[in-house]
Amino acid sequence: MAETGGAFPFSQEILRAAQGQGITLSEDQVRTMEIHRDLLLTWGRRMNLTAIREPKKVVHRHFLEGLLAGEFLGRHKASGTVLDLGSGNGFPAIPIRVARPEAAPLILVESSRKRAAFLRALLRELGWGDSRVEVRRVETGRDLLDLPCDIFTTRGVAPFGLLEEGLPFLNRGGFALLFMRRRDLVEKAPQLPPALRVVAEGPLEGREAGMILLEKR
Repeated sequence: MAETGGAFPFSQEILRAAQGQGITLSEDQVRTMEIHRDLLLTWGRRMNLTAIREPKKVVHRHFLEGLLAGEFLGRHKASGTVLDLGSGNGFPAIPIRVARPEAAPLILVESSRKRAAFLRALLRELGWGDSRVEVRRVETGRDLLDLPCDIFTTRGVAPFGLLEEGLPFLNRGGFALLFMRRRDLVEKAPQLPPALRVVAEGPLEGREAGMILLEKR
């Protein structure tokens, strides 16, 4: 598979990293992530999309973690509309859908108009016309009530207040996927409502933080 957007062997690195985690990727899945990577490089020359610059770290911290999240959701049969809060550069939502096509469509919520423009360009390049970008600031769960979802995730926004509110925008039977340590969840959101329960936890390669999956009953 031909490389674009620089000499770094992206396709070989993501295939190797995914295989190391027991994930088999098709050529189409790799190409989707190449499109994402190429757009990150192009737009990143004009604006700050990620603090992680080293290509191998981008593969592992962004793409691989999103793939692991998609596989994690798949093991629990999670499907339907994904709301990614503070989506910024498209992680983890884009690779989640790559690994778990049933996690669709995507609603990418971003407060920055410049980053939202990047996300819209990315969705166009991917041909994901079922998905969309919403530009808004979110302070409480009420700010998302018009965006009901089946899967909620965020890496760009601290979710603790939303969790204590019970994620009112998350449909019953839906899942919230969090990237954090269990200790942080217990310490910063100690009053989870009865409707939210932790159903699974999973590791992230080389990271103290992991994935926590909550279900809304």
